[in-house]
Amino acid sequence: MALRKVFSLMVLMLVVVFATAQVSIEIGLSTREIGAVMDEHIANFEAQNPNINIKWLKVPGVPGQQHSQYVTLFFGKSDKPDIIAMDIIWPGEFASRGWLEPLDRFFPPSEQGEFIENMIEAAKYNGSVYGVPLYINGLHFYYRTDLLEKYGFNPPDTWEEVVKQATYIVEHENDPNLYGYISMWGKIEGLFMNYLQFLWGKGGDFFDENGNLNITSREAIEALQFMVDMIYKYKLAPQSIVTYTPDDARILFQQGRAVFMVVQDFVWPMLTAPDSIVRDKVDFKRVPYFEGHPDTYTVCLGGWLLGINVNSKYKEEAWKFIEYLTSHEAQLKTAVVTGSLPTRKSVYDDPKLLEQFPTANKQFEDFMVGNVRPSAQLGETYTRVSEIMQQEIQAALLRLKTPEKALNDAAKQIAPLLK
Repeated sequence: MALRKVFSLMVLMLVVVFATAQVSIEIGLSTREIGAVMDEHIANFEAQNPNINIKWLKVPGVPGQQHSQYVTLFFGKSDKPDIIAMDIIWPGEFASRGWLEPLDRFFPPSEQGEFIENMIEAAKYNGSVYGVPLYINGLHFYYRTDLLEKYGFNPPDTWEEVVKQATYIVEHENDPNLYGYISMWGKIEGLFMNYLQFLWGKGGDFFDENGNLNITSREAIEALQFMVDMIYKYKLAPQSIVTYTPDDARILFQQGRAVFMVVQDFVWPMLTAPDSIVRDKVDFKRVPYFEGHPDTYTVCLGGWLLGINVNSKYKEEAWKFIEYLTSHEAQLKTAVVTGSLPTRKSVYDDPKLLEQFPTANKQFEDFMVGNVRPSAQLGETYTRVSEIMQQEIQAALLRLKTPEKALNDAAKQIAPLLK
């Protein structure tokens, strides 16, 4: 009898031990993204889920270096990290290679509908969803309020109005250091993003409705021709724009040397800082469209999503942490602490967000007419396709090729990658 009691007690103790054993979940995330609030998020989550321990793998802050680290781990079939933070252009590639767990069983359409739609589209591949949007950013159209008011202009809606207003203002200001328009047209990812916005604004797209490559269409050629014309015909953009990064454009605008600019939203705090020449003379709105296409979505979106490693041993626990990080409360906290804006639509109605970021609603309006790069359709070929497009767009901007030839040459290089 005594032995039976001892045995029963041991069994009970083992049950308790196993019931309270901690599962360790690792998340790959750089300190650059939402690092300033991660320790607080981890502490709060662990307090609510004492059986789950979160380890933070602090990957490099440069996206390219992060990508390389993840690829190395995936090729080695590592089960860590369980969760990875992904640039908006990675889910298609990672999913096409079989590296991500489909999230359909965790993340039904009803819950997907709580997030900004095109961020969800970026997370899909072959009909399944592979990521949950963590935070969002995008390109915006910045303008000098003082110069528009001085000459009686309303902020332009169309690119035709941009040309008209910028031409008039530059001519009448008679300042050789003032440009009508600047952006990031160096041979970087931002150049492809810029081209897509002109293409979308023409009513075109990278693929047609049947999924065929569509970069030799009339709209595609006219979009690139307009970029060329901004430099050489209208003379609104400097020839040096073909070397500009986002910061190059931002610095010029902040120095009061441009009327209009398109770059990402990270520049807003710098443009409105106390030492900025344009701090009280700048505003922003959605990226323009071309006449006749007011319903096109022209704001090229960026942002980060969370996905689950297909080799993770703890997918359910990993999902619980993703669910926490993308909840209303956590996204609000992330935004307030880091300035990274939420992807969950309800947060934009929260007075706490608007109190901290008075421009959040304006940014949300721009995001709602946002579009995403074709990374989900291109999968693992996206990076190479983007490089080809950058190279050929630059060739046209440097007048080494006509826009039509540049795009035809791009199509010839891209087509074999799609087979």
